[in-house]
Order: sequence, then structure tokens, then C-alpha cells
Amino acid sequence: MSDPTIAAGRRRPPVTGTVALCAVTVLLTACTAARAPHSAPTPAAPTPAATTAAPRKPSPIRTAQGRGWRLAHVGGKRGTRLRAVAASGPRDVWALGAPNEGSGKVLLVHFDGRRWREHPAPGLTWSFGDARGFPDLVATGPRDAWIFATAPTLTAHHWDGERWTRIALPDLDHDPGERAGAAALAPDDVWLVVGDHAAHWDGKDWTVMRLPAWATSVSAVAPDQVWAVGGTGRPLAQGSTGSQAATMRWDGRSWQLVATPEDRTPSTEINSEGRPDGSIPRITLTQVVAHAPDNVWAIGTRQVFDYEDGSRQSTITMRWDGKTWSWMPGAAGVSAAGSDGAGGIVLAVWDTSEGGLSGTIRVAPDGSRTELPPMTGANRDRELDVSALGAVPGARTVYAVGVAYGKEFGPMIARYR
Repeated sequence: MSDPTIAAGRRRPPVTGTVALCAVTVLLTACTAARAPHSAPTPAAPTPAATTAAPRKPSPIRTAQGRGWRLAHVGGKRGTRLRAVAASGPRDVWALGAPNEGSGKVLLVHFDGRRWREHPAPGLTWSFGDARGFPDLVATGPRDAWIFATAPTLTAHHWDGERWTRIALPDLDHDPGERAGAAALAPDDVWLVVGDHAAHWDGKDWTVMRLPAWATSVSAVAPDQVWAVGGTGRPLAQGSTGSQAATMRWDGRSWQLVATPEDRTPSTEINSEGRPDGSIPRITLTQVVAHAPDNVWAIGTRQVFDYEDGSRQSTITMRWDGKTWSWMPGAAGVSAAGSDGAGGIVLAVWDTSEGGLSGTIRVAPDGSRTELPPMTGANRDRELDVSALGAVPGARTVYAVGVAYGKEFGPMIARYR
């Protein structure tokens, strides 16, 4: 899947807003007839009591011992950046990209266990100006992959092992460009969230449900253990809503809000009137990684008022232990995040591009942090930017996708195992 904190530029983190997933328009190859959606009633979810648990004190970052990152692929499409990655197994890994600047057709590459090669894709185009709306990508097997879009309209595209087909979607009452997220457990068990709506695919039809908050990402452990994260208020392109983090869980019957730590610390920044601003942080969760019913991670952004820049943004990390959500130590500025394949997460910080992916950090369930070894040999000083991270299910192999700078300026894929 694509990462929520994709860098809008080369290395500098954005100072306003949060980054989002999904945007595309598609070429229809084998059109699937539209079916009338089944609407499910809005769940009556009680508002949970908010907690204010403070982040635990960070432990020192250790250095891992092992082989480290290896450069797996640098494509020939100069100026193209890969922005999403999804794997169903060691012999089925997908990566999706687009021009690093301007606009153009998306690039799809696939790994079959032997080599990476460019793969026929739906005829999608994407503009760099829509950085918050890059397509989401999920896969459950060589004959089951999905690409979802929100711009210019909400669309879904399915790979059946032979061709990409556009699958008709019901009306989810979303705003154009609003971020969407997807998760898939099986060909007949796929979730899509956008805005305050969720849709479930059972292999034949979509069922639409209203969510108790605004969602940006979804991850599933089992049919009755599905998590969506986002914020309590509608995301805005500019300005702050005072929104706090929101987590929601599907238990097989309905979506329910789950209490999440809040941060309502008033800003002491002096505003244009010479007085403390007093605004509270805007917290938005932008990615969720579910490993087990008692091990779920959420990554997001904390945005506060800054008189000079308008806002200042940092990365936050939370973990669900089966009973409560808690703040976790992570990294302040993160360009990409994803599963480590072993119950934790991997974070790529903004300056990871220096020195062959130095600065990628694994956070374990116990809160310990370990820096993964960077590349060695000829690529030890290679300048690489990471846009998304993803693990191979059932393995400890992690893929990082983005762009490689220098003589070979093009789509990059690195592997850690």
C-alpha cells in the first residue's frame, strides 16, 4: 500500500496538511456490469471516553546486525517515482508509480520471484499536484490485485491474473480528491474507506456502511477484525479543524469508535495580535497496520500553529494492545511507514535518502527501536528517497519504493530481509 507521509518534494517535509492516498482514472478492459449497492444501516456507535496517555519515554536506538538493505531494482523510466507497494507473497509483489513532477501515465512493475519487470496497467494518469491522492494498491495473490482511485471520480480496478477490469462502485458520498484506503483478505473480502463511508466487496456486490468518523486508511486481520483510522473532523486542504485522532473497528456486525489518546495542549505561539494563539493540535491518523487482534499500529501527523510557517508538523505513532491505544516512540519526521513483517513497523525518516537508506527504524511491540543497516558496497552512498514501505506476508522481507537520484534517476525498489 502507499504511505501516508509521502514527500511532496525531494526531501523537505511539508509544513501544512497531511498526505493522502489514492487518485486515478482507468482504462477499462473487460467491463464488469454495475450492480446496485446494498446499503447497511448507520451503526449507532457511542462516543468512547478519550484518554490522554503521554508517549512513553523513547529508548536509545540500537543498530541491527545483518545483511541490511539491498538495491533490488532501478527502472529505466527517468523521472518516475514509485509511490505504492503491495505483496501477497515472496513471488507476487507489485509497485505503482508516476512522474516525480508534472503529470503522466502511472507505471506498474511486478516481481514474480525472479525479476522485476514493467507490467501492463490500467490507462491511468496522475498529476504531481495531486500528491495527496495517489492510488492505493492491495493484493491477495497473483490473480487478485486492486487499484483504487478518488480523482476525478472514485473508481476501482481489479487484476484477475490476465487483465485489469474496472469494477463499478456505489456512491460513497466523498469529496473529489479525498483520501481513500483499502485492504484485502481474500478475493471475496475487500474493504474500501473514503470520507465517513466504508464499502465491503464480497466477490459479487458492494455493501456500503457509514463510519462513525473520517477514515484515511484501513487494515484487516480477519473478517471480524478490521481497523480504520483517520480523524474526528473532516480533513481540510488548509487550516486546522482541531480534529483529534480517530480509530474504528469492525467486529463483523458494525463499525464502532475505539477510545484514542488525545492532545489538546494549547499553542503558546504568539499570533499576529501579540497574544498566545491558544489553538490545539490537529491530529490525523494516516495509516494503520494490523498484525493481530492485540497488535495494531497507527501512524499519523500532529500539526500545530507556527507563526512564521502557518503550521508545523511531526509524526506520531500509536499501538493497540487489545485493550487500549498508547502513544509509542517513533521518529519525528517520517516520509514512509509500513509493516516489518514481524509484529512491528518500519519508519523511513526524511533524511533516509542520505547514504543508501541509512536512518530506517524498526519499532517493536515493546517500544524498542532499531536502526536497520544501510546499503553497502557500490550503493552505500546512493541517494534514494522512500515513498512507501511494505512487508511480504508471513516473512520478514520489507520492500521500500521511491526514486533513485544520480546518473540513473528513476523508480527505485530496495529490499530488506
